[in-house]
Formats: sequence, structure tokens, C-alpha cells
Amino acid sequence: MEIRKIEDRGGEAILTKYYDGIHFTPKTPGNVKDHLEAIQNLNYKKGDVLIDTFPKTGTHWTFDIVKMLKNEQAKYSSGTMMPLDFTPSTKIDALDSPRVLVSHFYPQHIPKFVLDEKCKIVYVYRNPKDTAVSMHSFLKRLNTEGIKGYKGTWEHFFELFTTKSVPYNSWFEHVKSWLDFKKKNPDLPILMISFEDMKKDLRSCVQKIAEHLGTKQDPDFLDEVTNKCQFSAMSKAKSTNEIETAMSTDGSNPFYRKGDVGDWKNWLTVAQNEMYDALLKESMADIDLEVKYTLK
Repeated sequence: MEIRKIEDRGGEAILTKYYDGIHFTPKTPGNVKDHLEAIQNLNYKKGDVLIDTFPKTGTHWTFDIVKMLKNEQAKYSSGTMMPLDFTPSTKIDALDSPRVLVSHFYPQHIPKFVLDEKCKIVYVYRNPKDTAVSMHSFLKRLNTEGIKGYKGTWEHFFELFTTKSVPYNSWFEHVKSWLDFKKKNPDLPILMISFEDMKKDLRSCVQKIAEHLGTKQDPDFLDEVTNKCQFSAMSKAKSTNEIETAMSTDGSNPFYRKGDVGDWKNWLTVAQNEMYDALLKESMADIDLEVKYTLK
């Protein structure tokens, strides 16, 4: 493992822990290697579910949906999530079932039992333009151990996002790794769902997730989960979460912003958009996935 300093053109930097070809965040415990090995060797508990995402693509949102479905209660989770990425394995082992495990890991670093026990997996993806906007806002607002409010401009950050590696490398690399993993493990129950579909028709997505998990599908219950988990309702409910608001520079909850689809149009210049579209055309050639940039 080595500490890497990824500098933007203005001299502002994002620190990462680089290991096994991947840029992990400074919050990853220890030398990364030992932590990954401990996570990979976690003990299985019946009913375990894994949510995996690239950062800023709907992780917290999906966590509460899955948690409600697994617990059969339309009740917001308390405290904060304990991602596999940052949480000691002993704390993960101590969690009561049903466990909803969350990570930004690449497939090679998830717990071994996920494959052995054929655990249900939900992979959420979001168009990379909105992801870039959300990540920039998040990094500027975040004030937690190892990650202190990145001060780079949007222009400089966008260059990093498109030409260098941000935490967990590139959006393309992460999504492709999971698509390849899904193809290599056709008997593994993996649901790939988009942030944009969740915004457009959350009720249908809640139904789809419930069917995938094999949980309660009573229409009234799914309606209640949907209402509680509309992005605006959840963002409001989580605005008073003291654990998460303490992680921001301004007292807001850094894990929730607008949750809009197409907000990238307010950020990308014509030149930036044309450049990124050319990159998308090239990089998406091997990614068999429908990516939506607006809601129609």
C-alpha cells in the first residue's frame, strides 16, 4: 500500500490509499491489505444481502429501501451505515441478522461467502455525469478523518474525474468489473438497477428489489416503503442525523444533495460535455448497460 496524492490543475489534492491497483480512501483501515483479507473472510449469516455501488450513485438511498424490505418495517435506519470499506470486520461480524452489507468494493474484494452462499446482490449505478457533480459536492462538504473538504473548483475536479483516478478509480472501470463478474457468475443472484429508474418510478423499483430479495410483497407495504423512500422525504428525514451531519463542513448531511437526474446540465460547459461524450463513446464500447442522462 502507498499513500497517493492526486492533484488537480489548481494544486488541490485528494489523498488515497493505493493497493491492488485501486485507489481506496484514507478511511480504509490500516494498510488496506489486512482489512480486505479480514472482510473477505467474514462469517456468513443467513439472509445476508450485499449492496454495491460506485461512490455517489445512491448507496444510502438503496440501503434504507433494502433494510425496510428485509425487516418488513417501513422505518428509517438509525445511526449510519457501516460500509465494509471502513468498518472493522469484528463490528460487521457482530451485526444482527438480517444484515444489509454495503460497499464500493470491486468484486475481487467482497466477502468470499457471497459467492459460496450465493447471497443476493443489488448493484446500483448512475450516469457518470451526475455522479461527477455529486462527488465534487460531496468531497467539498466532507469533513471527516482523512478526508477534509476538498477545495478544488468544478473545472479542475472534472478534469480529475475524466482523466485521472478518483477514489475507487474510474466509473467505467467499476461498472465494467461488476458487469464482467455478473457474466462470469450467471448463477449468482445479482440485480443491477439504475439511480435514474429509481427516480422515475420508485414504486416499480421497490417491487423489483422485493422480488429479487424474496421479501414481503404486500402492495400496501410496498406503497409505504416507496412513500418513505422518495428521495425528498428521505433527505428531509436524514437531515437531523447527528452522526452524519457531524461529517460535513456546514452542518448539513453530506450524503444527500439534490438527487436529481440531469443536474449535470447546470455544471458541464459545452466543451466539457463534448469532450466527455467522446470519452463515453469510446469507453462504453465494452459496457453493455443502458445509461440514462435525463428522465423522459
